Amino acid sequence: MVRSAPERFGEYELVRRLGVGGMAEAFLAIRRGPAGFEQRVCLKRILATFQDDPQFIQMFLREARLSVLLQHVHIARVLDFGVAEGAHYLTLELIEGTDLRRVLAHLREHGETLSPELTAYVATALAFALDFAHTADEDGKPAGIVHRDVSPSNVLLSKAGEIKLSDFGIAKDTNRPGSIQSTALKGKIPYMAPEYALGRHCDARTDLFSLGVLLYECLAGRRPFDGENDIETLDRARRGEHEPLELMAPKAPAALVSAIESLLKPESARRPPNAGAFLDQLAKAPPPPLARRHLGALVRLTLQQSPALVAPGLASTRPAATLRPRKRLPSRK
Repeated sequence: MVRSAPERFGEYELVRRLGVGGMAEAFLAIRRGPAGFEQRVCLKRILATFQDDPQFIQMFLREARLSVLLQHVHIARVLDFGVAEGAHYLTLELIEGTDLRRVLAHLREHGETLSPELTAYVATALAFALDFAHTADEDGKPAGIVHRDVSPSNVLLSKAGEIKLSDFGIAKDTNRPGSIQSTALKGKIPYMAPEYALGRHCDARTDLFSLGVLLYECLAGRRPFDGENDIETLDRARRGEHEPLELMAPKAPAALVSAIESLLKPESARRPPNAGAFLDQLAKAPPPPLARRHLGALVRLTLQQSPALVAPGLASTRPAATLRPRKRLPSRK
């Protein structure tokens, strides 16, 4: 069978679609240059339906602008931005691996959880990423970036054990006048801080709450506040009602457990003031020297079931979250 030639899009060849969200689609793409130069990237293109939507185009442009500020080893890099054939697009580094959501699902299927050592590695990497994003400045002024969707599907893991926080597409630059405001919740409700769900002021501590939910899930194999539906989940988070992590993960170091629990306080004032303060707590339970190697081995084991190339940034293209019934995860025996 003769294969059709790859679709051309500007200076890129679209090899295959990696995924599609509510407002954009992602492709494995190649940009070729002289002397056999070849760059494999993830190209995210706005769907034709939204090309004339000024608010969405503004959000897309803001993602591109913020990406210039977010050049960090633990943040998925945006490589290019432009318009081709009437369509806005971003190109991002291609992560050959999977995301944390899939790794946790793989472990859950085998009755396992992420080890305390690898959880400490994930915690440290993501805390460094958030510390960088939260303190980024633009023209000498704090950009006030808040991610608003720190969750396992936005944590990319490579086969080499790299950790990259992705999807700043719904990030809010709180210090910028005229930034897009919306009454719709954006992000994933099980990881959502109470103040954000209630439409109150968001800052770095909002992302830290989401990080705490993610890390609790890593150690315990389930999220801390899951209820019978999203309304109950939000209410449990508002009241701080959850099983103590020390009971759910009794083999984890006390310092690591304490650090994670400090992020789950329903009142933002009781959480660490910033990611740097959380890193200070993690220093008492550092990841082992070979953590990256061990994480890479786990990623490769997960991928043996079905290969995957992760398309960073698609989470931001889904419609805003809505309150809908959610099935409770089974309790860990």
